[in-house]
Amino acid sequence: MDAIYELSKAYLIPGSLEFLLIGFFLGVLLLFAHRDTRGWGSSLLGFLAVLYFLLSLPLTARTLERALRDGSQPVRTVEAASGAQAIVVLGGGSATFRAGGNEINELSGATALRVLEGARLYKLLDQPTMIVSGGSDELINALTPESIPMQQELLGLGVASDRIKMESVSGSTLEQAELLSRLLEANKIEDFILVTSPIHMRRALAVMRAQGLDPVPSPSSQHSEGHIVEQGNLIPHPAALQASRAAVREGLAQLFYWFNGWTGPPWVP
Repeated sequence: MDAIYELSKAYLIPGSLEFLLIGFFLGVLLLFAHRDTRGWGSSLLGFLAVLYFLLSLPLTARTLERALRDGSQPVRTVEAASGAQAIVVLGGGSATFRAGGNEINELSGATALRVLEGARLYKLLDQPTMIVSGGSDELINALTPESIPMQQELLGLGVASDRIKMESVSGSTLEQAELLSRLLEANKIEDFILVTSPIHMRRALAVMRAQGLDPVPSPSSQHSEGHIVEQGNLIPHPAALQASRAAVREGLAQLFYWFNGWTGPPWVP
């Protein structure tokens, strides 16, 4: 089952280049394989064209993202933190670049925005413990655990090094919940704020609660200020296609987690 999940993430997400190439290949194959399959080939190619046009619209991306949000709002006051002793920031992707014995690690946009939210909360709540969570993934060129560049960025944003703890092994939201449960217990932390992207918060909260945890949600921004998805509507844009792909991927992940019994149905609050 894990192999099927990983294969699906890599090749079967509508909006991705891989999905488009597979669909295009099948469409051309049907178009030229036999006279009886030409109609199927034409239909498939037409469907792909319409699908990718729609997914590239900022309006589509924004609509998909809104459907995935759970309604959580960022913590704005000390009272809203409900006595949280720590802030947990979930990683959402990174990339490693190596050459000549040197290395640069770059956070994805989602992870960078989560780190910014974590730093904001750190200042609001008078320097609580910061926990960053995220391992490595060679399939997406994240050769170094993403918790390391997350830590580096937090240091640059004014978080004290002795306030940061790292979980550097997890490769999925489920593993993050399991490993963070142990880390929090080891550090005698019961109350904490959970930071992740708005479209990811529903699934993250569900798996955390399945581990007996009850965090206070504080979603980061979904996009950087001025992003095309927040401004545009009916003019196609590559960034909107990327956002739609991320939303579709998250929707499928929610269904996969429910199917495996790790969370309840995604349509139930």
